[in-house]
Amino acid sequence: MPEITIDPRHTALLIQDMQNELVKGGAMPVQPLSGTEIIGNSVRLLEKARSAGIAVIYVVVNRRPDRRDAPRPPFGAPASAADAGPCLTAGTHDAEVVEELAPRPEDPVVVKHTTSPFNTTDIEVYLRRFGITTLILTGYSTTGVVEGSLRDARDKDYDCIVVRDCCAAGTAAEHEVCMDIIFPRMAWVATADEVIAAIV
Repeated sequence: MPEITIDPRHTALLIQDMQNELVKGGAMPVQPLSGTEIIGNSVRLLEKARSAGIAVIYVVVNRRPDRRDAPRPPFGAPASAADAGPCLTAGTHDAEVVEELAPRPEDPVVVKHTTSPFNTTDIEVYLRRFGITTLILTGYSTTGVVEGSLRDARDKDYDCIVVRDCCAAGTAAEHEVCMDIIFPRMAWVATADEVIAAIV
């Protein structure tokens, strides 16, 4: 593979769904790395991105207290499946970004109601106006927001980087299949250290 360099002027780091209930609260399994591990790796990457002048955009998912905006259960699943999983109620501690990765006042925070932020947020306004052509993707979960944003971003011709040790899934198997087989078809899959080294 040729040497890869990342131009901070046209790159954005997406911190996605790194919320208390998902990666700290025990509501969801976090594999193969723990929530503590992916947070620690993301902190190092975030520090490098900020020092290099890379735009940082946060993606979060929030729900109404009555959950009327929650996704319908998959076809064929019982209606009760809609009440399973995390609540992520807007305005609660559970729905906040973990404090180690907390956004700064200047960071855009987009609130999504679907798997990918490209469907129900204004993220593309920020990307266009910031002159972004390359996305560094992190978050929980690998098979949720990370895969969703990756597929949509590639369809929109963004160059993508997935940081494998700044992501986690419900199972190690799901994570590894994505990182080793599926994602390399659409992105450079690299560790936090590799991405940090590539930022010029």
